[in-house]
Amino acid sequence: NFGIMRPVMRHELLGVRIDDLSVLELDEKLESWLEENGGHTIATPNAEFLLLARKNPTFADLLNRSDLAMADSVSLQYAVAALGEQRLEHRVPGVDLLEKLCDLSARRGARVLLLGGAPSAVESSAQKIRQKFETLDVVAVDPGHIDWKESRLEVVDELVDRINEIAPSIVAVALGQHKQEQFIAQVKGRCPSVKIWIGVGGAFEMISGQKRRAPHAFSRLGLEWLWRLWIEPHRWRRIANAVIIFPLAVARETLRRGTLLRSTKNVFSEIYRQWFV
Repeated sequence: NFGIMRPVMRHELLGVRIDDLSVLELDEKLESWLEENGGHTIATPNAEFLLLARKNPTFADLLNRSDLAMADSVSLQYAVAALGEQRLEHRVPGVDLLEKLCDLSARRGARVLLLGGAPSAVESSAQKIRQKFETLDVVAVDPGHIDWKESRLEVVDELVDRINEIAPSIVAVALGQHKQEQFIAQVKGRCPSVKIWIGVGGAFEMISGQKRRAPHAFSRLGLEWLWRLWIEPHRWRRIANAVIIFPLAVARETLRRGTLLRSTKNVFSEIYRQWFV
């Protein structure tokens, strides 16, 4: 085995762990989790997640304690190229990861619970998923308004009881960054049937068709932000965080490390791979 370069399975990016699994490795892990006891957690960090994690150690800890953290956006691949020793080879957007879990559940006879998001979006998402995976048992639940109380969420017992009545194997939580990860951390120990928890952000709006997903070419080239700006101009502040503030934070880190020139070369190499290879 000497001389064989093995893929890097894990990266550290601005204090947050990013896992790097191939499609085969990811499939094997998810299938094994469905056969095990205990709720495994999946996070799908993007640039906004990492910016918030830098300011909020509690959120950073939640991400780093997840069992799997798959990069949601190509901007993380560019950032790893700038700050890491190896490339971030694989990323899986949260929407695609949820679809993968639904496919696996349909084949395994496992129940999926969609929780959160706008009530119309979560119900419509469940219908769209049933149309695509006809044998899948999928349930949609509106959790109502969940408030913060200092560093914890006020989760009513009735909601936990409802989850346990449904007894799903997989729960996809769409409450937005930090809130969904905190929710999972608080309730997973009280829901013994759940094998896999995943935070999915705005995935239900995309699955339901309420928000149009960026064309594949935009996603591959890392131009999802441009598509989002076109269809949701009111989100320009959040888009600016991902497109301007995050790259500046990465550039500042390269200056601190004294690697600006080498990092710039690595980023341009990554851009070439994403755009032309």
